[in-house]
Amino acid sequence: MDRISVFARRRRIKNLETWTIYAILTESFFIALFPSIAAVAVVFGVMTWFLRSRIDKRYKMRSLPFDVPVAIFLLIGAVSVFLSSVRSFELIYNYCSLVGIYALTYLIVGQTIRTPAQVKQVAKALGASAVMVVLWGFFQFVFGVDAADMKWTDPDAFPELRKRIFSTLENPNVLAGYLDVFICLALGLLAKVERRSQKIILIGAIILLASCLAMTYSRGAFITIAIVFAVYGVLKDWRVIILFVAVTAFISFNDANFINRILSAFTMSDSSEGVRVGIWVSTIAMISDHPFAGIGWGAYQFVYPQYNYYVADPNIVIYHAHNIYLNYAAEIGIVGALAFFWYFFGTMFLALGASETGLHKWFIERFEKIFSADSYLAELVGVIDEKLDDFSDKVLNLFGNKKPRLKIKNLRRSKIEVVHHEEMKWRNRKKDEQVAAVESIPIAGENISTKIIRIDTADKPETDDKESFFSWDDVTNIDDKIFINGFRLGIGLAFLSMALNGFTDDLLFNIPSSMLMWQLGAIQLGVSESRITH
Repeated sequence: MDRISVFARRRRIKNLETWTIYAILTESFFIALFPSIAAVAVVFGVMTWFLRSRIDKRYKMRSLPFDVPVAIFLLIGAVSVFLSSVRSFELIYNYCSLVGIYALTYLIVGQTIRTPAQVKQVAKALGASAVMVVLWGFFQFVFGVDAADMKWTDPDAFPELRKRIFSTLENPNVLAGYLDVFICLALGLLAKVERRSQKIILIGAIILLASCLAMTYSRGAFITIAIVFAVYGVLKDWRVIILFVAVTAFISFNDANFINRILSAFTMSDSSEGVRVGIWVSTIAMISDHPFAGIGWGAYQFVYPQYNYYVADPNIVIYHAHNIYLNYAAEIGIVGALAFFWYFFGTMFLALGASETGLHKWFIERFEKIFSADSYLAELVGVIDEKLDDFSDKVLNLFGNKKPRLKIKNLRRSKIEVVHHEEMKWRNRKKDEQVAAVESIPIAGENISTKIIRIDTADKPETDDKESFFSWDDVTNIDDKIFINGFRLGIGLAFLSMALNGFTDDLLFNIPSSMLMWQLGAIQLGVSESRITH
């Protein structure tokens, strides 16, 4: 009887763990499609996780590197609601329904996702959801979404811009930030995978995501992803800069409105930029008046009319500060904002390769690498210099008798084998060897014969006959360590993109974007190198 009960308990524990993972996968898939379903999945996952933790006597909760700032952020956010001058039940509901879901996502993902296989499952669910978002975005672009009716553009500044897609995310700027995140995830994996088929798939995914990003005509998101590619190109691999420039040139060549829209970000010709500046001025005034507890989580739209220095139209409701840093500081105070950004940027730096105890050293090393003689930046400069040199030679040859410099591109390598002269008498020559010369050389009183074998490596490059140009079987077969390192790098770049987007828009005000951020953060902290299970 006892043995049966033990087996039944183990089976129950295993089922609860499986249901928790299924709940996380459901959340991952529906985050951008149906956030309500994703929220229900989170609650269900927390219930199954809690039951498992009660039944399994061996189960122990683990601490993540930034549990402390997350706890401070949650506590101060709750306090700001009760100290807010806005006496409304809506603030309490907003905090419990939104921040509660974020906290529960962080909890179950951080406590459940521990192995590379589980991370791959989450990545597949996120990827499948992203495919549907992109396809729906292309559908909207083909059949048209009138941007003027939605008031997403200034018709005086952009009279010819009539289409801005938003897919399933309610707003083009939110969709653009979402696409930035997945471009970064694909870039992180592209930097680590080794097989040709995997690289082809990831490059294709980046091109499709970038094309969909262009259809949003979001200036901030495009400039953000340009900065991400530039930073990564300088620090890691300059070839990604070429990829980005090529994709951007292709999009600009096929859509003149796109490049005009991007360039307008540097001219201040759009009314939306002036409105943002006015909102930022008002938000700074809120922070100065409520520096400690803030105006209350979710209270921005109610308090803003008291600080309305620019948007005089009372019919326009301003829901957030269009700046993540100002918005958090205004709603939950400076201390609460610092706690959140402690978690946010700490997670980003850990994902990019810093250690918990060596952030200062990590910054120094990265800064020195940028200007080192053997950095990728120096390599890129060398390649550009070589191309310019070639171009100048061709130009000179058009107007003079200067002969082009002779460059040896295909250098034939020779293999030299040194053997004793006595051995040469009976040693059989291999069929595929071409003996170029045999010479007897006296060395230390001994005659040593040298046999020079010429191998034509220029005409017959070494290839692996077993590896085809593209194999579908190899697309999803990624080594666990390579995948984890690539996915973690992608998360770090994704957090960097959210941080940059945060200067011009409060991307995390949107529910799907925030749920995605908390999920990715928990994955990164939960499967750091010291916790990977091989």
